[in-house]
Amino acid sequence: MFKSLDESRVKGIHLKITAMSSGGSFLDGYDISIVSVAVLLLTTEFSLSSNEESLLLGSTLIGMIFGGIIGGYLTDKKGRRYIYLWDMLFFIILSILTAISTSFGELLIFRLLLGVAIGADYAISPTIISEYSPVKHRGKLLTISGLSWFVGAAVSYAAGYFLSPLGIAAWRYMFLLGVIPAIIVLVLRSSIPESPRWLVEKGKTSEAKISLKKVVGDGSIQIPLRTKNVTFRDLFSRRYIRSTIFISFFWFILDAITLVIALQGPSVLEDLGLTPANASVSASIIASIAIIGAIFTFMVIDKLGRKTVTIIGFAGMFVTLLVAALVIAYIPSILFIIVLFIIFEISQEFGPGITNSIYPQELYPTNIRATAQGFGTTISRIGAVTGIFIFSAVTTSFGLASGIFMLSLLSLTGLIITLILGIETKGKSLEELTSVR
Repeated sequence: MFKSLDESRVKGIHLKITAMSSGGSFLDGYDISIVSVAVLLLTTEFSLSSNEESLLLGSTLIGMIFGGIIGGYLTDKKGRRYIYLWDMLFFIILSILTAISTSFGELLIFRLLLGVAIGADYAISPTIISEYSPVKHRGKLLTISGLSWFVGAAVSYAAGYFLSPLGIAAWRYMFLLGVIPAIIVLVLRSSIPESPRWLVEKGKTSEAKISLKKVVGDGSIQIPLRTKNVTFRDLFSRRYIRSTIFISFFWFILDAITLVIALQGPSVLEDLGLTPANASVSASIIASIAIIGAIFTFMVIDKLGRKTVTIIGFAGMFVTLLVAALVIAYIPSILFIIVLFIIFEISQEFGPGITNSIYPQELYPTNIRATAQGFGTTISRIGAVTGIFIFSAVTTSFGLASGIFMLSLLSLTGLIITLILGIETKGKSLEELTSVR
C-alpha cells in the first residue's frame, strides 16, 4: 500500500520527524524526573506533609492517565499534526505556570494539567514515527524515542544539581528550563506534514500523495479495495484482545517499577547515606549510563526482534532488583546499590523500556493506532501511580529491602507475561501486521 515509504532508505526527513517526536519523550523524561529533585526544595518552601509530597510526585502521572486516552482518541479523529502541535503549546504554558506557582494548590493543579499534555504527546509521538518509518528501520527509529526519555531524565538530574545552589527558589528555574527545548520542538514540528496513512484512512488520497511525496519523492499509493472500519471497541475484540491484554499488563508492570525508581531514586540514595546533591548526581549518572541499553537496542531491535529484547530486559530487571533487595537487607553498600541500579536501568532500557512504545504501533491499524498507544499510556500511568503509593506503603511498613523485593517480583511477572503473550512483529509493514479485510 505504501511501498515507496516502506522500502525507502532513511532520509533527513525521517530523522527530523524522529527527532521532533522524540523531543516529546525527552520533555517527558525531564519533567517527570525533575520533580523528584525539585520536591526536596518544595517541601521546605510550602511545608509539605509526606502525603502532599507523594501527591505532588504522582500528580503529572495522574494527569497522563487522562491525557493518554484523550490525546490518542483525538489523534486518530482529528489528525496526527493536530495533537502534535497543540499538546506542545500547552506544555509550554503549563510549565511556565508551574514555575510561578505561589501555593501548593496551584502547583498541584498545574502539574496535573501538565500531565494531560504530556500524556497526549505520548500517544502521538511514536505513532507519527512509525507511520513514516521504512520497515527495515522502524524499530531503530522508535528506539530513539525511548532513548530520549532517559536523556531527558539525565538532564533533569544534572539541572537539579547545578541549580540547587541558587537557593530555595531554584525549583522554579528547574521547571522553566524545560520550556526552552519545548519552544524549539514546537517551532520545528510545524513543518512536519500530516501522516499519509492517516490521510488515506480519512479518504484524503490526494493530500496523502502530496505528503508522501514530500518524504520519499514518490507519491504513489495503492488504495485497498475494501477495509473494515475499526473503532475503540475493537481494542477488545477477538482479533485484538490478546494484544490489548499483553500491552496493558506489560506496560502497567513496567511503569509500576521504572517510574518508582525514577521518582524515588534520589530519595532512596539519600536514605542510604548520600547527601541530596550527591543523590542527584548519582541519579543523573545512573540515567546517563542507562542510555547504553537503548543504544544496544538500536543496534539489534530489527534483527533480534521485539519479543526477544523484551524478555532479556525483564530478566535483567528481575535479577538486579532481587540482588539489590538482598544487599540492602544483609550487606548495605551504597556503591553496590548504585552499580545494581545502573545494570537495572540498562536492562529495562534494552528491553521493555523501548518496546513499550513499539508494540502498540505494530499491533493495531491506523484508525486506532494512536488510540491504542494512548490507552497503553493511560494504563501505564495507572501502574506508575499504583506502584508509587504501594512502594511507599511497603517501605514504610516493612523497610526499603521489602519495597525493592516487591519490584523484583513485578519484573518476574512481566517476564512471564511476555513469554506467554508476547508477539514478534519485526520485518513486516504496518499494513501486513494489522490489515483488516
